[in-house]
Amino acid sequence: MSVSLKVGNLWRVIRDIDIEAIRRSARGRFELLIVSDDETDARRLHALVSPGGDVTPHPWVVVADVARVMSRETRPAAAILLSKTHELSVALAGARQTLHLDHIPIATIVVGDSTPLVPRGGERARVAVGAIDAGSLGAIGNAVVDTFPPDLRLALAVQLPAFQPAVFDVLIDETARANASFALTMGLAEVVPVLTAPLNLGDMVILTKNQLIMCYRLALAAGRDGHPRRMVAEILGVLGGGLLFRQAARQLVGLIPVVGLVPKVALAYGGTWAIGRGMVMWATEGREMTTESLRRFTREGLARGKQVAEGMLARSRSAQAGHEGDSARPGAGPDVHPVVGAHGRWERLKGYLPALGRRERRSRHGLS
Repeated sequence: MSVSLKVGNLWRVIRDIDIEAIRRSARGRFELLIVSDDETDARRLHALVSPGGDVTPHPWVVVADVARVMSRETRPAAAILLSKTHELSVALAGARQTLHLDHIPIATIVVGDSTPLVPRGGERARVAVGAIDAGSLGAIGNAVVDTFPPDLRLALAVQLPAFQPAVFDVLIDETARANASFALTMGLAEVVPVLTAPLNLGDMVILTKNQLIMCYRLALAAGRDGHPRRMVAEILGVLGGGLLFRQAARQLVGLIPVVGLVPKVALAYGGTWAIGRGMVMWATEGREMTTESLRRFTREGLARGKQVAEGMLARSRSAQAGHEGDSARPGAGPDVHPVVGAHGRWERLKGYLPALGRRERRSRHGLS
């Protein structure tokens, strides 16, 4: 089977995705609210995350005291609470309650400590840092990005580059996990062998499609912009169509029945992770992907992917064991039979397939 690497062919792979909507999301507007008992800490964080520092603090980041939280007129996309202690002051706890009741996602930063923390009532994330400085920006960024609405993460990275590393990590991990989940679904579908043979080309389309969209999002998050089709062409030129497809082909090897499930899932995760890291290297540093860098990123990705794969497989086996236990109960119906379960996984698998074929079939039947 030969696969053309022409941009036009690859563009058809992703044409069912509203790529212009992705571009618009990178231009979205938001407000990030910072609330603290100590205005000095709040101003320091504002300057730290603003591209212009304390000289030109970013206007979309708003520092507010507790009274302003209670009477604000705008609705922030997310809020950061800064506290000197693990137990919030009465005023700050009241602000948290107000924001939570208004469904504003909250990240709490405890300043002056480094003890690992877990979110408390009303919080999406909580982290402790020694001080508000460059050394704590990674931990703060992870907490804020975990809290931020997903449809505004690209805009967050574009406007506040201090959060770009955390946004990159989330975009890459989410896509790698999606491809790993697909590989696991394919592996489980092998209990119905007739389903596995004709899907190799579809596998490549799905994996590559996810990787291309990921790369486009990463480029936007890094602040690059332009006509979507030209950007995709540039991305392919940077990554090298051959490298991209060879990596996808290696992932397909992981979908062959003779290989264990853990290597299959780890390959799907690791290959996607490697391509994502290569994209970030180009978008932020101007360095192009090489065979050596791809190999290095793949090794790192496979190490991560092995852990992801073992976790996914353990959860899958646990769920399967639960279904088998249900089928052993008196009165259990045929809907929990293992063969029917395999059919259900096939139905789930079809959800990964691109809409291209469906669109063409609807067109032939005169449907819009």
